[in-house]
Amino acid sequence: MKIGIDARFYGLQYAGLGRYVKNLIAELEQVDFENTYFILLGQENFEAYNPVNPNFKKVKLAGHPYSLASQLFDWTKIRSLNLDLVHFTHFSFPTFYRGKFVVTIHDLIKSEYYTSQASSRSFWMQKLKTWGYQYVLKKAIGRAERIVTPSNFVKQEILKNYQVDQNKIIPIYEGAEDKFKNLKVSPQKCQKILGSMHITKPFLLYVGSLYPYKNVEVLIRAVKEINIARVKPADQDLTLVIVCPPSFFVERFEQTIQAEEAGRFVKMAGFVKDESLAVLYSQALAYITASLSEGFGITGLEAMAAGCPVLSSNSSCLSEVYGEAAFYFNPQKTAEIIQAVEKVKTDPQLRRTLIEKGKKQVQQYSWRKMAQEILTLYREVLTT
Repeated sequence: MKIGIDARFYGLQYAGLGRYVKNLIAELEQVDFENTYFILLGQENFEAYNPVNPNFKKVKLAGHPYSLASQLFDWTKIRSLNLDLVHFTHFSFPTFYRGKFVVTIHDLIKSEYYTSQASSRSFWMQKLKTWGYQYVLKKAIGRAERIVTPSNFVKQEILKNYQVDQNKIIPIYEGAEDKFKNLKVSPQKCQKILGSMHITKPFLLYVGSLYPYKNVEVLIRAVKEINIARVKPADQDLTLVIVCPPSFFVERFEQTIQAEEAGRFVKMAGFVKDESLAVLYSQALAYITASLSEGFGITGLEAMAAGCPVLSSNSSCLSEVYGEAAFYFNPQKTAEIIQAVEKVKTDPQLRRTLIEKGKKQVQQYSWRKMAQEILTLYREVLTT
């Protein structure tokens, strides 16, 4: 059978979505030698992927997934391949395409947390963009043979907001890469990497985007209050290290840091390669997220894999994914965040327990398992 995979978001520059696509393809190359795959890439990442399985072939599409050009032209290129099935790995599929397909819907955050602050576009352009998002998403939900979600939470959100058969929606969990699980770096090398980034211990680590729903501003206030309230003024500052890809949100966020007068407590690390990111996880006092909504929560699992305690918001899917391996707090209450940080900072037994539970929790997830379950789904759809 001929299967197409939409890989226009392939690569770590696309954060969690890019990691999902990259690992899906890499693992399918290792487990499927029967079907022929056509990997649909964009102009920007066409050279980033090189097949290792001879059954995998690259195809270049012209338009960005969110563009009008994609809607108008990409469907003709996909149709010309005569595919038996296409997996659109994001909601943004070309709506004129009439072939059989499955779609992964990672979350409904754009619907839940629409705000003009989440875009650099004008008010009316943002309105048009939001209408387009809702239109394409509804079409994807209605016409897909199956809908893959990264958690049961996202499945329930879709059922709550759209008329769709619940049996059509298949939750398939994602994973954490082995490079985070088996870290073997000397203390000297760890210190060298921290030094190159001008990071000193102790520090909290946040990894992810700076979209408003990520609620990172509350972490700034919490860290600032913790430092101001120190019993021993001579103690080392507790720093919040933020790892995030470049975006227009960064400049706005830096203005927030200045407004909060918290510059000495916050370190913007920018984009960090996985090898150095694994070291940051392993050296952090804790990984922390105050997000108001997530579809899965890959970064928390990466932290657990690297032996880092996880302090997490109790919202959306996070308790589903992290189980008992995280210390939870209300993301809208700064006092609860401060209390969580102080507990992991002053209670060595709690820290050891979280690390131990985290390493067990992350064993439940793997990209290989995800790819095998998705391959089973492909076969089911192709035989019906």
